[in-house]
Amino acid sequence: MSWRRDLDLLHNEEVDMVLRPHPLSFTKHYIFFVYLVILALLLRRLHLLLIENTSLFSVLNELLGVPLSQLGINIVDLIFLLSFWAVLILSGWLGSRLLHTGLLMLYTIMVAFSGTFLEFYCLISRFEMPFVQVSYIKILLLAATAVMAMILIELHRRRCLYIITNRRVILRGGLTFKEEEITYDEIARIRVEQGILGRVFNFGTVSLLSASALKLGGALYSEIREELSGFEGNLKHSAFEEDLKKFRDKEPLRLYGIPNPRRVRIIIGNRQLEAKEGP
Repeated sequence: MSWRRDLDLLHNEEVDMVLRPHPLSFTKHYIFFVYLVILALLLRRLHLLLIENTSLFSVLNELLGVPLSQLGINIVDLIFLLSFWAVLILSGWLGSRLLHTGLLMLYTIMVAFSGTFLEFYCLISRFEMPFVQVSYIKILLLAATAVMAMILIELHRRRCLYIITNRRVILRGGLTFKEEEITYDEIARIRVEQGILGRVFNFGTVSLLSASALKLGGALYSEIREELSGFEGNLKHSAFEEDLKKFRDKEPLRLYGIPNPRRVRIIIGNRQLEAKEGP
């Protein structure tokens, strides 16, 4: 198999199993980006509704009509631009909360900024795109990047590989081509996480925390907490403690979305016992 070609095994090391993330493991990510594609269609419909009801903004048009005309836009385009930013920032915040990653907020801000920049660039330079109105450039960018993100997620899933041997657990692949590993005598804690969908289709995430990271994180947590013992302000103190606990419990290796995670946890646990007992 192709994954064996550049896999360097240790002395007397044998491969127990090779796993990839379950096809449904990134379902929440796909749902978010499908939502963005649908959102792009709804935003286009919103723009058409604004055009049909331009008379409702006559007062604003009288106040802002002259300065906006100098930029080459009208009151409808301004309202639509503000709505676009508001909806994307809200979507990014919700996505970050649901998927527990700040990258989605960064993604939506970058899309909003890039779309706004392209729109104003086309207006200032008088550049016209065939078959696309200038005000729809940001909508097209939103839909295109959402589709591209889904493709990249699937490529990452297909390239991600978890190799469990009798000596260690290896994570390989992904879009960044990273490689991580942990030996069984280094593992201090194992955690299995399964959502509702994971329980139905039997997949989940196995998190492996090394003893060295646990010891270092715990020592640093205790040291900084002692320094903050006299710190005034319970709210800020609580925020510091929450961040420190996250650092203390940081997981260096995660087998994300693997099939039958509880069976994998038992295999790793048995290998742990063998490593502790020795030859």
